[in-house]
Amino acid sequence: MIPFEHTQGVGWARFFAWTGLGLGVAALIVSVTVPLALQLGRVSVVAFFAGFAIWAALMAVSRYRAAGRRVTWVAVAGAVIGIATFALMVYAAVAVILAVYYGTVVPMLPNWTAGVGGAGVVPGVVAAPV
Repeated sequence: MIPFEHTQGVGWARFFAWTGLGLGVAALIVSVTVPLALQLGRVSVVAFFAGFAIWAALMAVSRYRAAGRRVTWVAVAGAVIGIATFALMVYAAVAVILAVYYGTVVPMLPNWTAGVGGAGVVPGVVAAPV
């Protein structure tokens, strides 16, 4: 682990800011394009990368402040996109749990059910009571 003293300065702040933005955008694109197939493991991986984007952006914020500089829009955008993606994945986890374990389907993106074999769950259709 690299101590905080060795990662100070504006250069590291820029690195963390662009890393946070890149991870946030990549996680958002993956969350709306890649088939999640109603699997919580896939949802948690996307949420992990969104959390890592938030962490990197906040690392940039602390380094900008320590250097006495203004926080750039890149760090703020990375944090905001990461938070939005993380919130979307929390909703996806709740939707997957409701669909798989309880048979209740809430509105969800088509790619969250894509890749499920057989009839599977159809978004917008509530399962008949048993």
